[in-house]
Amino acid sequence: MRSLLKNVTLWSLTLGHFSVDMLAGTMPIVVGLYLKDTLHLDLSQIGLLLGAYKLTSSLTQPIFGYLSDRYGGRWFAVGGLLWLSILQGLVGFMPTFGTATFVSALAGLGSAAFHPQGASGANIAAGERKTAGVAMFMLGGNSGFAVGPILAAAVMSWYGVRGTALLALIGLLIVPLLYFLTGQAQAAPSADKKPANWKIELNPLFSTTAIVALIAVMSLRAWSQESFSSFLPQFFVELAHFSKTEASMLASLMLLALAGGTVTSGILSDRVGGARVMLVSMLVSAPLMAAMFLLGDWRAFYVAPFLGFVSGAAWPPMLVMAQSLFPKHAGVGSGVALGFVFAMGGLGLQLTGWLAEPRHLGLYTAMLSLSIIPLATAALVFLLPKPGQQQPAVVHVSEPMGAAAD
Repeated sequence: MRSLLKNVTLWSLTLGHFSVDMLAGTMPIVVGLYLKDTLHLDLSQIGLLLGAYKLTSSLTQPIFGYLSDRYGGRWFAVGGLLWLSILQGLVGFMPTFGTATFVSALAGLGSAAFHPQGASGANIAAGERKTAGVAMFMLGGNSGFAVGPILAAAVMSWYGVRGTALLALIGLLIVPLLYFLTGQAQAAPSADKKPANWKIELNPLFSTTAIVALIAVMSLRAWSQESFSSFLPQFFVELAHFSKTEASMLASLMLLALAGGTVTSGILSDRVGGARVMLVSMLVSAPLMAAMFLLGDWRAFYVAPFLGFVSGAAWPPMLVMAQSLFPKHAGVGSGVALGFVFAMGGLGLQLTGWLAEPRHLGLYTAMLSLSIIPLATAALVFLLPKPGQQQPAVVHVSEPMGAAAD
């Protein structure tokens, strides 16, 4: 059995995922705490701007997934990070809400290009230990999300909203390293090349009910998590009177724990079943989400690590299940799971921003209502396929990026 810790492919994709999601993790701080002041944005506009970023980084992922399955994904991975770094670096220089939203939407395409290839490459490279391999890939992303708020708070407290240029420089410095590592991975011999069949086929072992339930579970989960992460700093600055640095640290603490939950979930799901891990994750996260806002003070620092850990546990089994829905096109499955689903999260983020306006529910009630969503997703888990009903994803690619490199 291959050692995942010595797998060059997994490490290169994990590094890329860290870089891309680190930049994504800075956005709630950049927009909600700094661009908000310079462009005089209200909560609805913050939701729209962040939602536009999420939508473009999500809706196009199935397309990029299909293209990376067919043509190989090295340039999708490297080019995606390059594009994202440049465009996101320009966000802080935009003079109006409209231009900032437009540039943010364009920047999201870089994230969309990277994620399907990264996730499908991790699936291939992990061999039989798919959930563990995908969990390692997601660890990179979640770690990036966790570092992003702290990094943004540190940089922008010194340089203001135009500190986005310095944040972009960090991503640009990682591009050559990612290019080199993915080059090594691509040079490794592929042990499992097969003729490509470009007709998209669904796994016949998934019923229509199971497919609808899977999409609903992932969409609702993305809605609650995206809204929670995006408005958490705003909530604790405005209502709990935290400093911007304290609010950023709280968000990062939760996301760091989320990364740990992702890894633990990957190990457990391969042993006890992904559906069970998802169910426990959702049932436990609901009261913890409510506790964060009901407490609404420094005690939230004690709740955040537990909430982050259980929230992260749901994602690896969901992603592997989505990949198994498309047994011959893991890139498409990854694009659907990380793309369309997070687009639904982006729409949910915009809805949450609208509800958070004082003329509607207000920020406190809108955030507290997010804790109801995990309970709905928990009920839907019972409609998902059982472990014995899933078929492992068998990926056919023309140029796999290090398909079996150790």
